[in-house]
Amino acid sequence: MPIISAREVRFRYEPDGAWILNGVDLDFEPGQFVVVFGEAKSTLLLCLAGAIPHVVDGEFEGEVLVDGRGTRETPLPVLSQTVGMVLQDPENQLFNLTVEADVVFGMENLGVPRDEMEQRLDEALRLVRAEAFRDRPPTRLSGGQKQRVAIAAVLAMRPPVLLLDEPTRELDPLGTEEVFGVLASLKARGNTIVLVENDPDHVAPLADRMVLLDEGRVLIDGPPREFYRRTIDDPRVRLPQITSLALARQSASRADDWLPLTVEEGAPHIA
Repeated sequence: MPIISAREVRFRYEPDGAWILNGVDLDFEPGQFVVVFGEAKSTLLLCLAGAIPHVVDGEFEGEVLVDGRGTRETPLPVLSQTVGMVLQDPENQLFNLTVEADVVFGMENLGVPRDEMEQRLDEALRLVRAEAFRDRPPTRLSGGQKQRVAIAAVLAMRPPVLLLDEPTRELDPLGTEEVFGVLASLKARGNTIVLVENDPDHVAPLADRMVLLDEGRVLIDGPPREFYRRTIDDPRVRLPQITSLALARQSASRADDWLPLTVEEGAPHIA
């Protein structure tokens, strides 16, 4: 059974405006790592998290089920126990005086017992490799460190699903490596991850599926190799560097059945 299902989802911000989402049907299976590209991808994440229709104003049609519960009828605090969302800018999620206070904030709102809260805090900081930051003010952290702490704050509430909206957009290369290192660990741990990100060299090795939205609908939904094969000439999607190099060197002449997505795959064929 999918942990999240979207059926005929339509949404627009203004009553007489264009539909931003216009009939989206998607299922997300437990443990999958799914990357979303194209138009209205951030709006889709808000629907999957239940922020639409509870927080974001607009006209919402269709149905989103989170672990079998409709997002219309289910309060956000209940949904947040299944789905956690990490925003583009971690500073929008970090507002306390210390990292520890930010990580325990959500647990306090859920009424987690104090002993369990301490255990979850330790576990979340360990998972994102942020134990050393526990007593620091978030203002003294780098961009990558802040984003790791923002992820820890969500993980501490133990949702099986994480939605991430371009979490490395404002980060330098080191910060980006830090965040994707955490995502790789979370995938290995069995979390379901839905990621909005257009960094092909990092997402290609991790993704199980890739989805392209076009004019509010799902245009492509498939495994990475099939996805990139179908979007080779699409300006909205960047190819992994090794894929572009293989195509330029005409090493991908067998593209019907082969397309390198990682250096390990491509290097023997373009050396």
